[in-house]
Amino acid sequence: MFIYRLEVTFEDESAAAVVVIHDSEEKAFRSAQNQIERHFIPVKPIKELAIVEKKPAEAGRSYVIES
Repeated sequence: MFIYRLEVTFEDESAAAVVVIHDSEEKAFRSAQNQIERHFIPVKPIKELAIVEKKPAEAGRSYVIES
C-alpha cells in the first residue's frame, strides 16, 4: 500500500490537495475523483489531476501540505 498525494486543478483555476491510500496509481486516481465528487457540491469540473508524491504506507509516514 502507498500514500498518494494528488493535486487537482479545477476549470475555474482553483486548486485542492487530496491524500489517499491505495495499492496502485489507477485506484488512487479513482478514489481521489470519488472524494472530490463527494466533497464539492455542486461538482466542480476537473481540469487536471496529478500525483505529486507517493510514499509507502507505514506507521509514522506523513505529509506537510503548504497552502
